Amino acid sequence: RVERSRSNPNNNSKHNCKRIATMSDPTPAEEDGQNVRVLEGRELEWAKNSDSLLKAHKDANGSIVRTRFPPEPNGYLHIGHAKSMNMNFRLAFDKLGVKSEDRRTIFRYDDTNPEAESKEYIDSINQDVRWLGWEPERTTYSSDNFEQLYQFALTLIKKGLAYVCDMSGPEIKA
Repeated sequence: RVERSRSNPNNNSKHNCKRIATMSDPTPAEEDGQNVRVLEGRELEWAKNSDSLLKAHKDANGSIVRTRFPPEPNGYLHIGHAKSMNMNFRLAFDKLGVKSEDRRTIFRYDDTNPEAESKEYIDSINQDVRWLGWEPERTTYSSDNFEQLYQFALTLIKKGLAYVCDMSGPEIKA
């Protein structure tokens, strides 16, 4: 999924809204007869950003646009990963018209299943990404955020906005 900001032509709001990727509108390459399909999205009313949030984002990032590539390190890369890398490292930027010097992709290992993951896969994926010609801005791990997410959960529980379910599997299925 690729998100981007774009003015909403369906109303007079000054806000921009995020767009979720779909395969639709022709790209400049298609208009030139090359029949290349890339990303275009639909507008979502609930995804509008406030003017203050847009300004804060612009102040922090300038003209830089970031995407992410989140492989799970539980196996070797396959053709689907290569397609995803092409979308996240090139097509999304091309479609948005982002200049080369403003393109950044974060390589985030989705290491949320420790039983299935290994350093062998992490090293292999890292090597393959670079072999395919991609250079991420930085590499992160989902597990780096576990403690913070745990603390958020505790805060929500203490405020009565969340709870811990202690039902057994059979009780849940009943």
